[in-house]
Amino acid sequence: MMKVLSAAGKVTEKDSKTNIDHKFNVSKSAKRLVVEFSYSPKNVENESNSLELIEKGLKKYKTESENPSDFLPIRNLLTLSFDENKKYRGACHRHPNEQKITISNENSTPGIINKEIESGEWNAVLNVHFAGCEVEYSIEIEEEQI
Repeated sequence: MMKVLSAAGKVTEKDSKTNIDHKFNVSKSAKRLVVEFSYSPKNVENESNSLELIEKGLKKYKTESENPSDFLPIRNLLTLSFDENKKYRGACHRHPNEQKITISNENSTPGIINKEIESGEWNAVLNVHFAGCEVEYSIEIEEEQI
C-alpha cells in the first residue's frame, strides 16, 4: 500500500454547507483505494450554544412552538465524495464519524461506482453539511497496487 493523501484540518460553523477539495494523484498501477476518514466531536458539546442554534433554526422555519431541548444533542455531519479526473465517482454520505471507504473495480463501499481505477488527478471532497462547533477531521488514502 502506498499513501496518496494525508490531510487533516478544522472546520467551524461558518464552514457549514460548504465543500473542501483535497486533490491527490493516483498511479497507473492502482488497483484499489482505501480511505480512512474521521472527525470529532460528533456532537456539539456546548448545550447553551446548541440551544441557541436550534432556536435560530426554529425561527427560520417558523416552528417556534417546538421545545428546543427536544432536538438535543446536535450532531456535526461531515461526509466525503470523490471525483476521478473531474468525473463523479461516488459519495459516502453516512452519519458515523469514523469510516473506512473502499474504491475499486468491484466491492466498493455502497455509494461508490464499481469500475476500474483511473490514474490521474482525484479529489476527495469534504462535504461540511453541518458544523455546530470547531470540528477536526482527518482523511488518509492509500493506494493498493497491482
